[in-house]
Amino acid sequence: MPTEKQKKFIVVVDQDKIEPDLARETVINYDPLNRAGKEGGFYIENEELHIDEEDVMEAHRMAIKKYPYEDAIKLVQLPHEEGEKMHQFSENSFRLYGLPVPEEGRVVGILGENGIGKSTALEILAGKIKPNLGDYENPPGWDKIQEKYRGTGLQEHFTKLANNEVDAAFKPQQVEAIPEAYDGQVKELLENARERLSVEEIAERLDIEHLLDRELDQLSGGELQRVAIASTLLKDRDIYMIDEPSSFLDVSQRLRVAREIRELGEDRAVMVVEHDLATLDLVADTIHIFYGDSGSYGMVSNSMTARNGINQYLEGMLPSHNLRFRDSEIKFDRTKRSQVEHNRTVFNYPSFSKDFGKGEFELETSEGELHEEEILAIFGENGLGKTVFAKMLAGAVKPDEGESPDIDISYKPQYIEPEDETVEEALRKHVNPENQSFKTRIAEPLKLEKYYEQNLQELSGGELQRVAVAICLARDAEVYLLDEPSAYLDVEARVELGKTLKRFARKTEKPLMVIDHDLLLLDYISDRGIVFQGEPGIQGKSSEPSRIGDAMNSFLEEVGITYRKDPDSGRPRSNKPDSQKDKEQRDKGEYYEQ
Repeated sequence: MPTEKQKKFIVVVDQDKIEPDLARETVINYDPLNRAGKEGGFYIENEELHIDEEDVMEAHRMAIKKYPYEDAIKLVQLPHEEGEKMHQFSENSFRLYGLPVPEEGRVVGILGENGIGKSTALEILAGKIKPNLGDYENPPGWDKIQEKYRGTGLQEHFTKLANNEVDAAFKPQQVEAIPEAYDGQVKELLENARERLSVEEIAERLDIEHLLDRELDQLSGGELQRVAIASTLLKDRDIYMIDEPSSFLDVSQRLRVAREIRELGEDRAVMVVEHDLATLDLVADTIHIFYGDSGSYGMVSNSMTARNGINQYLEGMLPSHNLRFRDSEIKFDRTKRSQVEHNRTVFNYPSFSKDFGKGEFELETSEGELHEEEILAIFGENGLGKTVFAKMLAGAVKPDEGESPDIDISYKPQYIEPEDETVEEALRKHVNPENQSFKTRIAEPLKLEKYYEQNLQELSGGELQRVAVAICLARDAEVYLLDEPSAYLDVEARVELGKTLKRFARKTEKPLMVIDHDLLLLDYISDRGIVFQGEPGIQGKSSEPSRIGDAMNSFLEEVGITYRKDPDSGRPRSNKPDSQKDKEQRDKGEYYEQ
Protein backbone atom coordinates (compact mmCIF):
# COMPACT_ATOMS: atom_id res chain seq x y z
CA MET A 1 0.00 0.00 0.00
CA PRO A 2 1.23 3.53 -0.71
CA THR A 3 2.38 5.63 2.23
CA GLU A 4 0.83 8.96 3.23
CA LYS A 5 3.73 10.74 1.54
CA GLN A 6 3.06 8.88 -1.71
CA LYS A 7 -0.60 9.84 -1.73
CA LYS A 8 -1.47 13.26 -3.11
CA PHE A 9 -4.74 15.10 -2.63
CA ILE A 10 -6.32 18.34 -3.79
CA VAL A 11 -9.39 20.19 -2.58
CA VAL A 12 -12.07 21.37 -5.00
CA VAL A 13 -14.32 24.12 -3.60
CA ASP A 14 -17.63 25.32 -5.08
CA GLN A 15 -17.42 28.89 -3.78
CA ASP A 16 -21.09 29.53 -4.61
CA LYS A 17 -21.99 27.04 -1.86
CA ILE A 18 -19.64 28.49 0.73
CA GLU A 19 -21.00 30.59 3.61
CA PRO A 20 -17.91 32.08 5.31
CA ASP A 21 -19.25 32.05 8.88
CA LEU A 22 -20.48 28.47 8.54
CA ALA A 23 -17.12 27.44 7.04
CA ARG A 24 -15.30 29.02 10.02
CA GLU A 25 -17.49 27.08 12.47
CA THR A 26 -17.03 23.77 10.71
CA VAL A 27 -14.22 23.23 8.19
CA ILE A 28 -11.73 25.73 9.62
CA ASN A 29 -12.53 24.87 13.25
CA TYR A 30 -12.08 21.12 12.73
CA ASP A 31 -9.07 21.41 10.39
CA PRO A 32 -6.33 19.19 11.95
CA LEU A 33 -3.58 21.69 11.13
CA ASN A 34 -5.52 24.61 12.58
CA ARG A 35 -6.38 22.64 15.73
CA ALA A 36 -2.71 21.77 16.19
CA GLY A 37 -1.71 25.41 15.84
CA LYS A 38 0.24 24.74 12.65
CA GLU A 39 0.24 26.68 9.39
CA GLY A 40 -1.33 25.38 6.20
CA GLY A 41 -4.95 24.74 7.11
CA PHE A 42 -8.19 26.05 5.59
CA TYR A 43 -8.68 29.81 5.72
CA ILE A 44 -11.09 32.49 4.51
CA GLU A 45 -9.87 35.17 2.11
CA ASN A 46 -12.12 37.64 0.29
CA GLU A 47 -15.13 35.76 1.64
CA GLU A 48 -13.94 32.57 -0.07
CA LEU A 49 -12.64 29.31 1.40
CA HIS A 50 -9.06 28.35 0.47
CA ILE A 51 -6.26 25.96 1.30
CA ASP A 52 -2.82 25.84 -0.30
CA GLU A 53 -2.49 22.78 -2.53
CA GLU A 54 0.79 21.55 -1.02
CA ASP A 55 -0.77 21.44 2.47
CA VAL A 56 -3.72 19.19 1.61
CA MET A 57 -3.67 15.76 3.26
CA GLU A 58 -6.12 12.92 3.72
CA ALA A 59 -6.76 13.96 7.34
CA HIS A 60 -8.62 17.00 5.99
CA ARG A 61 -11.45 14.68 5.00
CA MET A 62 -12.88 14.80 8.54
CA ALA A 63 -13.03 18.62 8.53
CA ILE A 64 -14.64 18.70 5.09
CA LYS A 65 -17.38 16.31 6.22
CA LYS A 66 -18.38 18.81 8.91
CA TYR A 67 -19.59 21.25 6.25
CA PRO A 68 -23.32 20.55 5.77
CA TYR A 69 -23.76 21.37 2.07
CA GLU A 70 -23.15 18.30 -0.10
CA ASP A 71 -20.47 18.58 -2.80
CA ALA A 72 -19.52 22.11 -1.74
CA ILE A 73 -16.03 20.88 -0.80
CA LYS A 74 -14.40 17.76 -2.21
CA LEU A 75 -11.18 16.04 -1.23
CA VAL A 76 -9.84 14.36 -4.35
CA GLN A 77 -6.92 11.98 -4.64
CA LEU A 78 -4.48 12.54 -7.49
CA PRO A 79 -3.13 9.52 -9.37
CA HIS A 80 -0.18 7.66 -7.94
CA GLU A 81 1.39 4.41 -8.93
CA GLU A 82 -0.16 1.58 -6.94
CA GLY A 83 -1.67 -1.87 -7.23
CA GLU A 84 -0.48 -5.16 -8.68
CA LYS A 85 1.54 -5.03 -11.85
CA MET A 86 0.26 -6.74 -14.95
CA HIS A 87 3.46 -6.29 -16.92
CA GLN A 88 6.84 -4.56 -16.79
CA PHE A 89 9.37 -4.77 -19.62
CA SER A 90 12.61 -4.22 -17.67
CA GLU A 91 14.11 -2.30 -14.78
CA ASN A 92 12.88 1.32 -14.65
CA SER A 93 10.76 0.75 -17.75
CA PHE A 94 7.04 1.22 -18.38
CA ARG A 95 4.69 -0.57 -15.97
CA LEU A 96 1.08 -1.54 -16.66
CA TYR A 97 -1.41 -2.12 -13.83
CA GLY A 98 -4.57 -3.99 -14.78
CA LEU A 99 -6.28 -4.83 -18.05
CA PRO A 100 -9.66 -4.19 -19.65
CA VAL A 101 -11.80 -7.30 -19.93
CA PRO A 102 -12.92 -8.48 -23.39
CA GLU A 103 -16.63 -9.26 -23.60
CA GLU A 104 -18.18 -11.43 -26.27
CA GLY A 105 -21.06 -9.61 -27.91
CA ARG A 106 -19.78 -6.20 -26.78
CA VAL A 107 -17.59 -3.46 -28.18
CA VAL A 108 -15.19 -2.35 -25.44
CA GLY A 109 -13.75 1.13 -25.93
CA ILE A 110 -10.32 2.15 -24.64
CA LEU A 111 -9.66 5.83 -23.96
CA GLY A 112 -6.46 7.46 -22.76
CA GLU A 113 -3.51 9.57 -23.79
CA ASN A 114 -0.66 8.16 -25.85
CA GLY A 115 2.13 6.32 -24.04
CA ILE A 116 -0.16 5.12 -21.27
CA GLY A 117 -0.26 1.38 -22.13
CA LYS A 118 -3.24 0.96 -24.45
CA SER A 119 -1.30 -0.87 -27.18
CA THR A 120 0.54 -2.99 -24.59
CA ALA A 121 -2.82 -4.05 -23.13
CA LEU A 122 -4.13 -5.07 -26.56
CA GLU A 123 -1.00 -7.11 -27.27
CA ILE A 124 -1.34 -8.94 -23.94
CA LEU A 125 -5.01 -9.71 -24.57
CA ALA A 126 -4.19 -10.89 -28.10
CA GLY A 127 -1.46 -13.24 -26.85
CA LYS A 128 1.40 -11.30 -28.47
CA ILE A 129 2.87 -10.46 -25.06
CA LYS A 130 2.72 -12.85 -22.10
CA PRO A 131 2.09 -10.86 -18.90
CA ASN A 132 4.91 -11.20 -16.36
CA LEU A 133 3.09 -9.64 -13.37
CA GLY A 134 6.05 -7.29 -12.98
CA ASP A 135 8.64 -10.05 -12.63
CA TYR A 136 10.61 -9.46 -15.83
CA GLU A 137 13.63 -11.47 -14.64
CA ASN A 138 11.72 -14.66 -13.72
CA PRO A 139 8.42 -14.47 -15.59
CA PRO A 140 5.64 -16.61 -14.09
CA GLY A 141 3.98 -19.48 -15.91
CA TRP A 142 0.36 -19.49 -16.97
CA ASP A 143 -0.65 -21.50 -13.88
CA LYS A 144 0.48 -18.70 -11.57
CA ILE A 145 -1.10 -16.02 -13.78
CA GLN A 146 -4.44 -17.86 -13.80
CA GLU A 147 -4.28 -18.39 -10.05
CA LYS A 148 -3.57 -14.69 -9.53
CA TYR A 149 -6.74 -13.71 -11.38
CA ARG A 150 -9.00 -16.52 -10.18
CA GLY A 151 -12.54 -15.29 -9.78
CA THR A 152 -12.10 -12.24 -12.02
CA GLY A 153 -13.28 -11.53 -15.53
CA LEU A 154 -9.74 -12.05 -16.82
CA GLN A 155 -9.42 -15.63 -15.57
CA GLU A 156 -11.33 -17.19 -18.47
CA HIS A 157 -9.39 -15.13 -21.01
CA PHE A 158 -6.01 -16.08 -19.52
CA THR A 159 -7.06 -19.74 -19.55
CA LYS A 160 -7.79 -19.46 -23.28
CA LEU A 161 -4.45 -17.75 -23.87
CA ALA A 162 -2.67 -20.52 -21.94
CA ASN A 163 -4.33 -23.13 -24.18
CA ASN A 164 -3.60 -21.15 -27.40
CA GLU A 165 -7.33 -20.71 -27.94
CA VAL A 166 -7.26 -16.99 -28.69
CA ASP A 167 -6.89 -15.98 -32.32
CA ALA A 168 -6.88 -12.20 -32.69
CA ALA A 169 -7.29 -9.86 -35.65
CA PHE A 170 -5.40 -6.55 -35.44
CA LYS A 171 -6.13 -3.29 -37.24
CA PRO A 172 -2.86 -1.35 -36.83
CA GLN A 173 -2.63 2.32 -35.93
CA GLN A 174 -0.07 3.37 -38.57
CA VAL A 175 -1.92 2.44 -41.75
CA GLU A 176 0.50 4.42 -43.95
CA ALA A 177 3.08 1.68 -43.32
CA ILE A 178 0.91 -0.94 -45.07
CA PRO A 179 2.42 -0.42 -48.57
CA GLU A 180 5.87 -1.10 -47.06
CA ALA A 181 4.71 -4.49 -45.76
CA TYR A 182 2.56 -5.51 -48.73
CA ASP A 183 2.75 -4.77 -52.42
CA GLY A 184 0.20 -5.42 -55.10
CA GLN A 185 -3.43 -4.50 -55.50
CA VAL A 186 -6.07 -3.88 -52.86
CA LYS A 187 -8.14 -6.83 -54.03
CA GLU A 188 -5.19 -9.22 -53.58
CA LEU A 189 -4.64 -8.04 -49.99
CA LEU A 190 -8.33 -8.47 -49.15
CA GLU A 191 -8.61 -11.89 -50.81
CA ASN A 192 -5.64 -13.11 -48.76
CA ALA A 193 -7.34 -11.88 -45.57
CA ARG A 194 -10.81 -13.22 -46.35
CA GLU A 195 -12.16 -15.81 -43.92
CA ARG A 196 -15.74 -14.55 -43.66
CA LEU A 197 -18.04 -12.43 -45.83
CA SER A 198 -16.89 -11.64 -49.37
CA VAL A 199 -14.47 -9.03 -50.63
CA GLU A 200 -17.22 -7.49 -52.77
CA GLU A 201 -19.61 -7.27 -49.80
CA ILE A 202 -17.18 -5.56 -47.42
CA ALA A 203 -15.98 -3.28 -50.23
CA GLU A 204 -19.54 -2.10 -50.81
CA ARG A 205 -20.18 -1.55 -47.10
CA LEU A 206 -17.04 0.57 -46.69
CA ASP A 207 -17.35 2.28 -50.09
CA ILE A 208 -14.01 1.04 -51.44
CA GLU A 209 -15.26 -0.81 -54.54
CA HIS A 210 -13.47 1.72 -56.75
CA LEU A 211 -10.19 0.94 -54.98
CA LEU A 212 -10.07 -2.83 -55.55
CA ASP A 213 -7.90 -2.66 -58.68
CA ARG A 214 -5.61 0.08 -57.31
CA GLU A 215 -2.05 -0.53 -56.13
CA LEU A 216 -1.61 -0.14 -52.37
CA ASP A 217 1.15 2.43 -52.76
CA GLN A 218 -1.23 4.65 -54.74
CA LEU A 219 -3.73 5.05 -51.89
CA SER A 220 -4.25 8.08 -49.64
CA GLY A 221 -4.26 7.82 -45.85
CA GLY A 222 -8.05 7.66 -45.70
CA GLU A 223 -8.18 4.98 -48.39
CA LEU A 224 -5.50 2.91 -46.61
CA GLN A 225 -7.48 3.23 -43.39
CA ARG A 226 -10.64 1.77 -44.93
CA VAL A 227 -8.67 -1.02 -46.64
CA ALA A 228 -7.02 -1.90 -43.31
CA ILE A 229 -10.43 -2.00 -41.60
CA ALA A 230 -11.86 -4.13 -44.41
CA SER A 231 -8.95 -6.56 -44.12
CA THR A 232 -9.53 -6.88 -40.37
CA LEU A 233 -13.29 -7.38 -40.67
CA LEU A 234 -12.83 -10.08 -43.30
CA LYS A 235 -10.98 -12.31 -40.82
CA ASP A 236 -12.85 -14.86 -38.71
CA ARG A 237 -11.25 -14.53 -35.27
CA ASP A 238 -12.06 -14.83 -31.57
CA ILE A 239 -11.27 -11.22 -30.76
CA TYR A 240 -10.77 -8.06 -32.81
CA MET A 241 -8.36 -5.28 -31.83
CA ILE A 242 -9.07 -2.09 -33.77
CA ASP A 243 -6.60 0.73 -33.13
CA GLU A 244 -7.69 4.26 -34.11
CA PRO A 245 -10.11 3.47 -36.96
CA SER A 246 -11.16 7.08 -37.58
CA SER A 247 -7.82 8.65 -38.53
CA PHE A 248 -7.99 10.36 -41.97
CA LEU A 249 -11.67 9.38 -42.39
CA ASP A 250 -14.39 11.96 -42.92
CA VAL A 251 -17.56 12.00 -40.82
CA SER A 252 -19.71 9.87 -43.13
CA GLN A 253 -16.89 7.31 -43.51
CA ARG A 254 -16.56 7.17 -39.72
CA LEU A 255 -20.27 6.46 -39.50
CA ARG A 256 -19.96 3.59 -41.99
CA VAL A 257 -17.02 2.13 -40.07
CA ALA A 258 -18.82 2.51 -36.75
CA ARG A 259 -21.83 0.60 -38.10
CA GLU A 260 -19.61 -2.26 -39.25
CA ILE A 261 -17.77 -2.45 -35.93
CA ARG A 262 -21.04 -2.43 -33.98
CA GLU A 263 -22.43 -5.22 -36.15
CA LEU A 264 -19.25 -7.24 -35.64
CA GLY A 265 -19.58 -6.70 -31.88
CA GLU A 266 -23.03 -8.28 -31.76
CA ASP A 267 -21.52 -11.77 -31.46
CA ARG A 268 -17.75 -11.19 -31.21
CA ALA A 269 -15.38 -9.66 -28.68
CA VAL A 270 -14.21 -6.31 -30.07
CA MET A 271 -11.85 -3.78 -28.51
CA VAL A 272 -11.45 -0.30 -29.99
CA VAL A 273 -8.83 2.33 -29.18
CA GLU A 274 -10.08 5.70 -30.40
CA HIS A 275 -9.29 9.39 -29.79
CA ASP A 276 -12.24 10.80 -31.73
CA LEU A 277 -14.85 11.01 -28.97
CA ALA A 278 -17.83 11.23 -31.32
CA THR A 279 -16.79 7.98 -33.04
CA LEU A 280 -16.02 6.24 -29.73
CA ASP A 281 -19.37 7.33 -28.30
CA LEU A 282 -21.13 5.86 -31.33
CA VAL A 283 -19.28 2.55 -31.47
CA ALA A 284 -18.58 1.51 -27.85
CA ASP A 285 -20.91 -0.32 -25.46
CA THR A 286 -18.54 0.16 -22.52
CA ILE A 287 -15.34 2.12 -21.91
CA HIS A 288 -12.20 1.69 -19.83
CA ILE A 289 -10.11 4.79 -19.10
CA PHE A 290 -6.33 4.45 -19.07
CA TYR A 291 -4.53 6.97 -16.86
CA GLY A 292 -1.16 7.44 -15.16
CA ASP A 293 2.11 8.99 -16.31
CA SER A 294 2.85 8.75 -20.03
CA GLY A 295 5.92 6.61 -20.65
CA SER A 296 6.21 5.61 -16.97
CA TYR A 297 3.13 3.71 -15.87
CA GLY A 298 -0.48 3.12 -16.85
CA MET A 299 -3.55 2.10 -14.85
CA VAL A 300 -6.97 0.93 -15.97
CA SER A 301 -10.36 2.06 -14.67
CA ASN A 302 -13.40 -0.11 -14.13
CA SER A 303 -15.86 -0.59 -17.00
CA MET A 304 -18.36 2.24 -17.60
CA THR A 305 -21.09 3.06 -20.09
CA ALA A 306 -19.83 4.96 -23.12
CA ARG A 307 -21.48 8.23 -22.09
CA ASN A 308 -20.29 8.09 -18.47
CA GLY A 309 -16.80 6.99 -19.49
CA ILE A 310 -16.32 9.84 -21.95
CA ASN A 311 -17.79 12.45 -19.58
CA GLN A 312 -15.62 11.26 -16.68
CA TYR A 313 -12.61 11.35 -18.98
CA LEU A 314 -13.39 14.93 -19.96
CA GLU A 315 -13.91 15.83 -16.30
CA GLY A 316 -10.56 14.23 -15.45
CA MET A 317 -12.17 12.51 -12.49
CA LEU A 318 -13.06 8.92 -11.57
CA PRO A 319 -15.75 9.16 -8.86
CA SER A 320 -15.66 5.42 -8.18
CA HIS A 321 -11.96 5.75 -7.31
CA ASN A 322 -12.32 9.28 -5.81
CA LEU A 323 -9.40 10.04 -8.08
CA ARG A 324 -8.51 13.05 -10.23
CA PHE A 325 -6.12 12.06 -13.03
CA ARG A 326 -5.97 15.44 -14.81
CA ASP A 327 -5.51 18.90 -13.30
CA SER A 328 -8.42 20.49 -15.10
CA GLU A 329 -11.72 19.63 -16.74
CA ILE A 330 -12.11 19.71 -20.53
CA LYS A 331 -15.15 21.85 -21.33
CA PHE A 332 -17.05 22.55 -24.56
CA ASP A 333 -18.54 25.96 -23.90
CA ARG A 334 -20.32 27.15 -27.02
CA THR A 335 -21.85 30.26 -25.47
CA LYS A 336 -18.86 32.56 -25.94
CA ARG A 337 -18.37 32.68 -29.71
CA SER A 338 -16.27 35.67 -30.66
CA GLN A 339 -17.60 38.26 -33.11
CA VAL A 340 -14.58 38.12 -35.42
CA GLU A 341 -16.55 39.22 -38.47
CA HIS A 342 -16.54 42.70 -36.92
CA ASN A 343 -12.72 42.71 -36.86
CA ARG A 344 -10.56 44.20 -39.60
CA THR A 345 -10.51 42.13 -42.80
CA VAL A 346 -7.02 40.70 -43.39
CA PHE A 347 -7.64 39.53 -46.93
CA ASN A 348 -10.30 38.54 -49.41
CA TYR A 349 -9.95 35.43 -51.53
CA PRO A 350 -11.74 35.05 -54.88
CA SER A 351 -13.86 32.22 -56.19
CA PHE A 352 -11.75 29.48 -57.77
CA SER A 353 -12.38 26.81 -60.38
CA LYS A 354 -10.14 23.90 -61.29
CA ASP A 355 -10.78 21.13 -63.81
CA PHE A 356 -8.22 18.33 -63.80
CA GLY A 357 -9.38 17.01 -67.20
CA LYS A 358 -12.04 14.86 -68.78
CA GLY A 359 -13.29 12.23 -66.35
CA GLU A 360 -11.19 13.73 -63.57
CA PHE A 361 -12.03 15.91 -60.59
CA GLU A 362 -13.65 19.33 -60.98
CA LEU A 363 -13.81 21.99 -58.27
CA GLU A 364 -15.58 25.31 -57.79
CA THR A 365 -15.17 27.38 -54.65
CA SER A 366 -16.94 30.51 -53.40
CA GLU A 367 -15.26 33.76 -52.49
CA GLY A 368 -14.75 34.80 -48.90
CA GLU A 369 -12.76 36.85 -46.45
CA LEU A 370 -10.75 36.37 -43.28
CA HIS A 371 -10.58 38.72 -40.32
CA GLU A 372 -8.09 39.39 -37.57
CA GLU A 373 -8.07 36.64 -34.91
CA GLU A 374 -10.46 34.46 -36.92
CA ILE A 375 -10.33 30.69 -36.99
CA LEU A 376 -12.19 29.42 -40.05
CA ALA A 377 -13.14 25.74 -40.14
CA ILE A 378 -13.08 23.93 -43.48
CA PHE A 379 -14.98 20.66 -43.52
CA GLY A 380 -16.66 18.20 -45.80
CA GLU A 381 -16.31 14.62 -46.99
CA ASN A 382 -13.00 13.35 -48.36
CA GLY A 383 -12.48 13.78 -52.09
CA LEU A 384 -14.41 17.05 -52.39
CA GLY A 385 -11.41 19.34 -52.91
CA LYS A 386 -10.62 20.79 -49.47
CA THR A 387 -6.88 20.17 -49.83
CA VAL A 388 -6.92 21.38 -53.47
CA PHE A 389 -8.57 24.59 -52.26
CA ALA A 390 -5.88 24.98 -49.60
CA LYS A 391 -3.13 24.50 -52.17
CA MET A 392 -4.73 27.03 -54.53
CA LEU A 393 -4.83 29.56 -51.69
CA ALA A 394 -1.20 28.84 -50.87
CA GLY A 395 -0.15 29.04 -54.53
CA ALA A 396 0.92 25.39 -54.74
CA VAL A 397 -1.83 24.61 -57.32
CA LYS A 398 -2.70 27.06 -60.10
CA PRO A 399 -6.49 27.55 -60.50
CA ASP A 400 -8.14 27.73 -63.94
CA GLU A 401 -10.14 30.75 -62.79
CA GLY A 402 -9.31 33.08 -59.94
CA GLU A 403 -5.91 34.28 -58.77
CA SER A 404 -4.18 32.96 -55.69
CA PRO A 405 -4.02 35.88 -53.25
CA ASP A 406 -0.74 37.78 -53.01
CA ILE A 407 -0.31 37.06 -49.33
CA ASP A 408 2.12 35.03 -47.23
CA ILE A 409 0.41 31.79 -46.16
CA SER A 410 2.06 29.26 -43.86
CA TYR A 411 0.74 25.82 -44.84
CA LYS A 412 0.86 22.57 -42.85
CA PRO A 413 0.18 19.73 -45.30
CA GLN A 414 -2.08 16.76 -44.63
CA TYR A 415 0.68 14.17 -44.97
CA ILE A 416 4.05 14.75 -43.36
CA GLU A 417 7.23 13.26 -44.79
CA PRO A 418 9.96 13.50 -42.14
CA GLU A 419 13.52 14.27 -43.20
CA ASP A 420 16.67 12.82 -41.64
CA GLU A 421 17.25 15.54 -39.04
CA THR A 422 16.50 16.27 -35.41
CA VAL A 423 13.43 18.15 -34.25
CA GLU A 424 15.60 21.08 -33.16
CA GLU A 425 17.34 21.20 -36.55
CA ALA A 426 13.96 21.25 -38.31
CA LEU A 427 12.68 24.04 -36.07
CA ARG A 428 15.81 26.18 -36.49
CA LYS A 429 15.07 26.49 -40.21
CA HIS A 430 12.08 28.63 -39.24
CA VAL A 431 12.59 29.97 -35.71
CA ASN A 432 15.05 30.17 -32.84
CA PRO A 433 13.69 27.54 -30.39
CA GLU A 434 14.96 29.71 -27.53
CA ASN A 435 12.75 32.62 -28.59
CA GLN A 436 10.51 33.30 -25.59
CA SER A 437 7.39 33.96 -27.65
CA PHE A 438 7.83 30.66 -29.50
CA LYS A 439 8.43 28.79 -26.24
CA THR A 440 5.37 30.12 -24.43
CA ARG A 441 2.91 30.20 -27.34
CA ILE A 442 3.89 27.04 -29.20
CA ALA A 443 6.64 24.78 -27.80
CA GLU A 444 5.45 24.52 -24.20
CA PRO A 445 1.73 23.87 -24.84
CA LEU A 446 2.61 21.34 -27.57
CA LYS A 447 5.20 19.74 -25.24
CA LEU A 448 7.92 19.80 -27.88
CA GLU A 449 11.13 20.37 -25.93
CA LYS A 450 11.54 16.75 -24.82
CA TYR A 451 11.75 15.74 -28.50
CA TYR A 452 14.40 18.28 -29.59
CA GLU A 453 17.24 15.74 -29.75
CA GLN A 454 15.19 13.04 -31.49
CA ASN A 455 15.32 12.39 -35.22
CA LEU A 456 12.12 13.21 -37.09
CA GLN A 457 12.09 9.75 -38.64
CA GLU A 458 11.97 8.17 -35.17
CA LEU A 459 8.87 10.04 -34.00
CA SER A 460 5.39 8.58 -33.71
CA GLY A 461 2.56 9.93 -35.85
CA GLY A 462 1.28 12.14 -33.03
CA GLU A 463 4.74 13.47 -32.15
CA LEU A 464 5.46 14.28 -35.79
CA GLN A 465 2.10 16.05 -36.04
CA ARG A 466 2.99 18.36 -33.15
CA VAL A 467 6.30 19.27 -34.78
CA ALA A 468 4.57 20.05 -38.09
CA VAL A 469 2.00 22.29 -36.37
CA ALA A 470 4.80 24.08 -34.49
CA ILE A 471 6.75 24.72 -37.70
CA CYS A 472 3.62 26.06 -39.42
CA LEU A 473 2.89 28.49 -36.58
CA ALA A 474 6.56 29.48 -36.20
CA ARG A 475 6.79 30.96 -39.70
CA ASP A 476 6.30 34.68 -40.22
CA ALA A 477 3.10 34.76 -42.29
CA GLU A 478 -0.14 36.68 -42.66
CA VAL A 479 -2.42 33.61 -42.69
CA TYR A 480 -1.93 30.09 -41.29
CA LEU A 481 -3.52 27.10 -43.00
CA LEU A 482 -3.45 23.69 -41.27
CA ASP A 483 -4.60 20.52 -43.02
CA GLU A 484 -5.78 17.78 -40.58
CA PRO A 485 -3.69 18.86 -37.58
CA SER A 486 -5.51 16.44 -35.21
CA ALA A 487 -4.48 13.20 -36.97
CA TYR A 488 -2.84 10.74 -34.52
CA LEU A 489 -3.24 13.10 -31.55
CA ASP A 490 -4.85 11.81 -28.37
CA VAL A 491 -7.67 13.70 -26.66
CA GLU A 492 -5.38 15.69 -24.34
CA ALA A 493 -3.16 16.65 -27.25
CA ARG A 494 -6.18 17.70 -29.32
CA VAL A 495 -7.40 19.92 -26.50
CA GLU A 496 -3.93 21.47 -26.15
CA LEU A 497 -3.83 21.91 -29.92
CA GLY A 498 -7.18 23.70 -29.79
CA LYS A 499 -6.06 25.96 -26.95
CA THR A 500 -2.78 26.67 -28.76
CA LEU A 501 -4.53 27.64 -32.00
CA LYS A 502 -7.08 29.86 -30.23
CA ARG A 503 -4.40 31.55 -28.14
CA PHE A 504 -2.17 32.01 -31.19
CA ALA A 505 -4.95 33.67 -33.20
CA ARG A 506 -5.90 36.02 -30.36
CA LYS A 507 -2.32 36.96 -29.39
CA THR A 508 -0.99 37.50 -32.92
CA GLU A 509 -4.30 38.77 -34.37
CA LYS A 510 -3.57 36.52 -37.37
CA PRO A 511 -6.33 34.41 -39.01
CA LEU A 512 -6.14 30.62 -39.17
CA MET A 513 -7.85 28.18 -41.52
CA VAL A 514 -8.21 24.61 -40.25
CA ILE A 515 -9.20 21.56 -42.29
CA ASP A 516 -10.17 18.64 -40.05
CA HIS A 517 -12.69 15.84 -39.55
CA ASP A 518 -12.82 16.03 -35.74
CA LEU A 519 -16.07 17.93 -35.29
CA LEU A 520 -15.47 18.37 -31.56
CA LEU A 521 -12.18 20.14 -32.30
CA LEU A 522 -13.72 22.33 -35.01
CA ASP A 523 -16.69 23.12 -32.78
CA TYR A 524 -14.31 24.09 -29.97
CA ILE A 525 -11.95 26.38 -31.89
CA SER A 526 -13.86 27.87 -34.82
CA ASP A 527 -15.63 31.19 -35.29
CA ARG A 528 -16.99 30.48 -38.77
CA GLY A 529 -16.87 27.66 -41.28
CA ILE A 530 -17.12 26.77 -44.95
CA VAL A 531 -18.63 23.50 -46.14
CA PHE A 532 -17.59 21.42 -49.15
CA GLN A 533 -20.31 19.42 -50.90
CA GLY A 534 -20.60 17.40 -54.09
CA GLU A 535 -19.63 13.93 -55.33
CA PRO A 536 -16.31 12.65 -53.91
CA GLY A 537 -13.60 12.25 -56.52
CA ILE A 538 -15.77 13.75 -59.26
CA GLN A 539 -17.05 17.21 -58.38
CA GLY A 540 -16.80 19.54 -55.39
CA LYS A 541 -18.20 22.92 -54.47
CA SER A 542 -17.71 25.10 -51.39
CA SER A 543 -20.01 27.48 -49.54
CA GLU A 544 -19.25 31.00 -48.46
CA PRO A 545 -18.13 31.41 -44.82
CA SER A 546 -20.97 31.38 -42.25
CA ARG A 547 -21.28 31.23 -38.48
CA ILE A 548 -19.90 27.91 -37.24
CA GLY A 549 -23.26 26.64 -35.93
CA ASP A 550 -24.95 27.26 -39.27
CA ALA A 551 -22.05 25.72 -41.19
CA MET A 552 -22.08 22.65 -38.94
CA ASN A 553 -25.84 22.23 -39.39
CA SER A 554 -25.50 22.47 -43.17
CA PHE A 555 -22.69 19.92 -43.23
CA LEU A 556 -24.44 17.39 -41.00
CA GLU A 557 -27.62 17.66 -43.06
CA GLU A 558 -25.56 16.91 -46.16
CA VAL A 559 -24.07 13.73 -44.65
CA GLY A 560 -27.31 12.72 -42.91
CA ILE A 561 -26.15 12.71 -39.27
CA THR A 562 -27.60 14.52 -36.26
CA TYR A 563 -25.63 15.75 -33.26
CA ARG A 564 -27.05 16.66 -29.86
CA LYS A 565 -25.47 18.61 -27.03
CA ASP A 566 -24.53 16.53 -23.99
CA PRO A 567 -26.27 18.12 -20.97
CA ASP A 568 -23.32 17.52 -18.63
CA SER A 569 -20.18 18.24 -20.67
CA GLY A 570 -21.63 20.40 -23.45
CA ARG A 571 -19.84 18.26 -26.05
CA PRO A 572 -21.51 17.44 -29.37
CA ARG A 573 -22.67 13.79 -29.41
CA SER A 574 -23.68 11.81 -32.48
CA ASN A 575 -27.21 10.45 -32.24
CA LYS A 576 -27.73 6.77 -32.93
CA PRO A 577 -29.32 6.53 -36.41
CA ASP A 578 -33.14 6.23 -36.25
CA SER A 579 -33.19 6.88 -32.50
CA GLN A 580 -35.98 9.05 -31.10
CA LYS A 581 -33.65 12.02 -30.66
CA ASP A 582 -32.32 11.55 -34.21
CA LYS A 583 -35.86 11.60 -35.64
CA GLU A 584 -36.87 14.63 -33.55
CA GLN A 585 -33.94 16.70 -34.75
CA ARG A 586 -34.41 15.66 -38.38
CA ASP A 587 -38.07 16.69 -38.25
CA LYS A 588 -37.03 20.14 -36.97
CA GLY A 589 -34.13 20.45 -39.42
CA GLU A 590 -31.84 20.77 -36.40
CA TYR A 591 -28.98 18.50 -37.38
CA TYR A 592 -26.64 20.33 -35.00
CA GLU A 593 -28.18 21.09 -31.63
CA GLN A 594 -26.88 24.42 -30.34
